[in-house]
Amino acid sequence: MTSIDPEARLALITGAASGIGAAFAAGLAAKNYGLWLVDKQHDALIAMAQDIAARHGVPVTPIVADLQSVADQDRVIDFISDAPALDLLVNNAGFGAPQLFHTNRPESHFAMLQVHVVAPVRFSRAALPAMIARRKGAIINVCSMAQYIRTPGNTMYGATKLFLDDFSQRLNLEVGAHGIEIQSLIPGYTISNFGDTEEYEHSRRAAIPAFLWSSAESVVETSLHQLGSGRLKCVPGTFNRVLEFCLKHGLFSLPLIQRWVA
Repeated sequence: MTSIDPEARLALITGAASGIGAAFAAGLAAKNYGLWLVDKQHDALIAMAQDIAARHGVPVTPIVADLQSVADQDRVIDFISDAPALDLLVNNAGFGAPQLFHTNRPESHFAMLQVHVVAPVRFSRAALPAMIARRKGAIINVCSMAQYIRTPGNTMYGATKLFLDDFSQRLNLEVGAHGIEIQSLIPGYTISNFGDTEEYEHSRRAAIPAFLWSSAESVVETSLHQLGSGRLKCVPGTFNRVLEFCLKHGLFSLPLIQRWVA
């Protein structure tokens, strides 16, 4: 385990090898955070950790772990428990499975619960006692605009992300008085490798207009800028804020959602 200067700021990021997680790693390293980076993609994680350490001169510890596994979650919790002071936890790891609920493999449902629900809850529980004792720290839970979209093929993904958002808001009521901030980050369409899997082979993502897409870097910049502002839900981009409002208040018909959003 890499030794961390107890005076340095420290962040742990899950799903850190690509996409929003990798953008968080780069953005926080530029702010002089030491990093613990968690991902199941061994080669990509090691390469990225080495690159960030070389470019920014901060300590970076890669933790190869598949958060579908309770044993691997336990290893991450060991890191959190041994940390002298974890300043920021970013629960970003996630995956999609756009099949109908009754046709998708049961193992996929259980895996999604582990990655989107169980792991963030367990990691938050592990990190919070030390944060509360220091009256310092924050947790960012990466949710999704899909949590508002009730369309076929979005049952488990949308429901687990909705849980994560509601969990964040309720947890804030308990820890906010101790100086801890729990941010729900709700990106819209973000350029990443999220949809580069066989499950999305027949998706309509390629037909989504270019102006709807955001870079992972811009999403992270908005999230980090908002920390400490008192606004606990972060929806990057003007269009996405309008979209979230409309989806939350049922202002789109189901056919329109299926055409432009699903």
